[in-house]
Amino acid sequence: MKLLVLGLDGLSFNMLDRFDIEPEYLSTVFESGISGDLMSVDTPTTLPAWTSFATGKDPGSHGRPNMIRRLPNYERDTLETNTKDAAAYDLLDDSIFINLPGSIGRVPTGENSHLVAAMMAKDKEDAVPNHLQELDTFDDYVLDHDKAKKARPDDYFDHVCEITRRRRDFAKEAFQKYDPEVGFCLFSTPDWAGHLLSNFSDDATRGPYYRRLLETVDSCAADLAEMADNVVLMSDHGFEYKHTNIHLSDWLQEEGYLATKQNDDASRTAKLAVGTAKRLAKRSDWLFERMRQAYNYIIATDAGQSLQEAATPTIDYPNSRAWQLRYGCVFVNDDRFDHPTVDDPTELIAELQERISALTDEDGNDLFRAVLTADEAYNDPGEWTPDLIARPAPGHYPTTLESPTGGYASDTNNFNHRYRGLFAARGPLFGSGEVEGMSVVDVLPTVMHAVGQPLSPEFDGKARTDIIVEDRQPSYLASEELPTPRTREMLDDSERDQAVEDRLADLGYLE
Repeated sequence: MKLLVLGLDGLSFNMLDRFDIEPEYLSTVFESGISGDLMSVDTPTTLPAWTSFATGKDPGSHGRPNMIRRLPNYERDTLETNTKDAAAYDLLDDSIFINLPGSIGRVPTGENSHLVAAMMAKDKEDAVPNHLQELDTFDDYVLDHDKAKKARPDDYFDHVCEITRRRRDFAKEAFQKYDPEVGFCLFSTPDWAGHLLSNFSDDATRGPYYRRLLETVDSCAADLAEMADNVVLMSDHGFEYKHTNIHLSDWLQEEGYLATKQNDDASRTAKLAVGTAKRLAKRSDWLFERMRQAYNYIIATDAGQSLQEAATPTIDYPNSRAWQLRYGCVFVNDDRFDHPTVDDPTELIAELQERISALTDEDGNDLFRAVLTADEAYNDPGEWTPDLIARPAPGHYPTTLESPTGGYASDTNNFNHRYRGLFAARGPLFGSGEVEGMSVVDVLPTVMHAVGQPLSPEFDGKARTDIIVEDRQPSYLASEELPTPRTREMLDDSERDQAVEDRLADLGYLE
């Protein structure tokens, strides 16, 4: 194999430093190759970022800026696969992509190219094409984790380590059988483990679990890397400790932009439990921390989901002027929606940008590092990109849940996504040292240029010629030479939608 891209979902240098982990193989690549931070996209979440990797386009262009979307009738919906943009498996012949999120239903147009989807698939038979189901390792391949095991951390981390090894085995057999020029395999488990770290109250407890998982990922990455002349390591985003939750929806409601209504669907018991928890949390930091841990443990259960729904305000969208979808993404209620309340969205967007930018906590610290319009965040924003993207300050997380203590910021003890992930490359194609200013959208153009392939003229990203040994400029396909995306016949939409909804809720994307 000429080049292998290994995805390390959610991994970042700061997490390795925090838990004093030096993975044997990964560290060798960092030190002897070229490496540095990799900037994620808006929002820094799985589906937007991996779709950006696959297409070389930012979420404004490929149309998947968040993990969920709000339809014109205000109903929440899960994302659909991008089917309009040529992706890596279309542009590269002799390639295999294993466990690529945001690709369900796509059929590669590249000659002798193969695709295994992830995350949005109903099950592994939905994700893996029939000819790859014939591999000996398919029976042991695992698409997703068992969320029920989260209540027992030892069992859960054993479980995700085993998933990592089974993914390695499947990828290895696929690479051996089809002998691709370019391969890709994503290890999702650093992201899954990162989310579970929130269940523990201190790093002394978290560290051994996270180290156990990273040692397994490192070993599996080393096994696959032996099959390639050149290796690229990348993550879609990073992880970091969060000490503050930002309750932007509370601010929008208090300032009259967001209207709410009584949630008739939430049980009276759940509402009472949340109300009691809020009152106690205001009185005792110790009680607040104990309740937070208990909440994290039960959130994967049906009872936990009921409590989460009870803690989420029921928005009256037709009577609102603006709302937060999730992760600081703000939409105004203009004529994209069935009951618009905003005649001049430009004026309201400017007003909200100024006011949200000025939000601080009780000590005067900024809650957001930047508040961007769609034109500022994206190269070519489509109709359904957020009107504003409020990028949280370091250590802050924008949640849609109501504040448990009042105000627009509350203490937390959590781990969640951050913008900076990691990038590293080693092999005869690449130089050494530090790379700066690289983005997820730059990875595919860089990889294609490194292996001598012409680039798509539609890429938002650019080939980073400064990290490639050979001194040459990229070439480009003509627009008429771009492959046309292909799709297979889809499963019953309701079946897949429910499976995806459950998976997103389990990972905390459906607050």
